[in-house]
Amino acid sequence: MAYLSCALTRTTRPVCTTAWRRNTVLAAAAMLAGCAATTAVPMQAILPPSPSLKLDPFYTRSLDVDGIPVSSSGVVPDSALRAAQSLVAEMLAKRPDLARALVGRRQRIVVMAESEGTLDLPEQRDWKKPAADDPRLTRCERKHYQEWIGRLTDRDYWNARARGMGGELTSGAAENLLGVPGTRYYGENILVHEFSHAILEAAETADPALYHAVERAYANAKQHDLWEGEYGETTVQEYWAEGTQFWFESNKLAVVDGVRILSAADLQRHDSLLFAVLRRVYGNRHHLTADIFWQHPARVPPGTIPISTAADC
Repeated sequence: MAYLSCALTRTTRPVCTTAWRRNTVLAAAAMLAGCAATTAVPMQAILPPSPSLKLDPFYTRSLDVDGIPVSSSGVVPDSALRAAQSLVAEMLAKRPDLARALVGRRQRIVVMAESEGTLDLPEQRDWKKPAADDPRLTRCERKHYQEWIGRLTDRDYWNARARGMGGELTSGAAENLLGVPGTRYYGENILVHEFSHAILEAAETADPALYHAVERAYANAKQHDLWEGEYGETTVQEYWAEGTQFWFESNKLAVVDGVRILSAADLQRHDSLLFAVLRRVYGNRHHLTADIFWQHPARVPPGTIPISTAADC
C-alpha cells in the first residue's frame, strides 16, 4: 500500500540559481563522503540492478541493504543513492527481524532525480488521484478537494503533491536527500518518513504486538488531542511516520496548543506512548548519519512561532 505524504502546500516554490544548486549538492556529497567512516554501511560499487529483480529499464543503478535494493535512473547523483542506502540501513539496525520481513515481501527503495516526478517511476505511471472520500486526505484537502485535487489531472496532482511515497516501493527525492535549498520539503527528511511506513507495515505481520502498541498510542493521542490538526493525526500510519521524524530530529517544528515539539526529548514529554513504541524499533539512536536535516535550523520557520502549526484552511 502507498501512503500519501505531507499535505499539498500552496506556496510558490522558491527559485535557486544553477550555481547555488550545484554547489550545495557538491557540498552535501562531500559531507556524506566524510561520514562514510562512521556509518555502518560498507562501501559498495553502484551497479546495474540484478536481473533477478526484473526491473523496468528505467532503473540503471542500484545498491543493496542486506537484500533490500536501493535503485534509481541514471541521472540521480551517487551521493543521493548512498544517502538513501545509509538511512535505510541505520533505521533497521536494531530490528533485523523487521529487515528480514521487508526482504521477504520484496521491499524496494527508489530515489527520484530532481528532474523526475512521482509518475515517472514505472510502477506508478498509472496512478489515479485520490477520490474525495479517500480517508488518507487531510482535513484541508477534504475541504478544498475540488480546487486542490479535483480540477487537476492525475499526473499534475501526483507530480505536484509527492516527492516520496511509502509502502513496498518506498521512494525519496535526490534534492531532499542532499538538502538543496529552495526545493520542496527543505528542512525535513522525506525518505525517513516514507521508509518508516514500510517498517510499520512489516511489523503488522512480523511483530503484531508492536503494531497494536502503535494503535493504542494513536488512540490515546486522538483521545487527548495530542496532535490536533497536525498531519500525524490523520491516520495511524502518519502518526507513526511523523513520530519517526521527530525521533530522529528531522521534522519540521510542530506546535500544538502552544506546546512545541521539535526534538526527541520534546516528543517524549508530549507523547510518551509514541516515544516508547518508537524506541522498540529504533533503540537509542536519534541521529542517522546521512540525514542532512538532523537538527537543521530550517526545521523552524522564520519569525514569530505560532501557538499552533496546524494547517489553516
